Amino acid sequence: MKATQFCFVFLLLLLLTACDSGEHKNATVLKNSNCEPNLECIYPNNVKVWLSHQSLSPETPFTIFSKLPDDIKITQAKLKGITMYMGFIPQQFVKQGDLWKSETMVGICSENNMLWNLELTVINTTTSKEDTLNYNFYVTY
Repeated sequence: MKATQFCFVFLLLLLLTACDSGEHKNATVLKNSNCEPNLECIYPNNVKVWLSHQSLSPETPFTIFSKLPDDIKITQAKLKGITMYMGFIPQQFVKQGDLWKSETMVGICSENNMLWNLELTVINTTTSKEDTLNYNFYVTY
């Protein structure tokens, strides 16, 4: 019985901390970004990222698109909550034609307007140079 109680308490603690405030401030994150949230962004290495919709809601599926130069490959991608720490959501990009797509959604939390960050790690297969690109977007309800 003690093992069951321990598991219950552990699960309860995880749920209570799932929407804990993050250390980053929205203004600082946005100030250090080269692109406007929720809009198409083209990075210096010619990687292009955009969303299926400019206005997103939590717990509603959406698509993240990327167009990459021929010598660039995605090595890792994840979503992270900036306004509130919610862990991270791994992203799987699938190639369709000349586009890469990731079907995803984010959870709801106590904040009505939540800033999220797509952290996209790419590598140039010619030069072996790795870059981490940050794409910010808001999700509102």
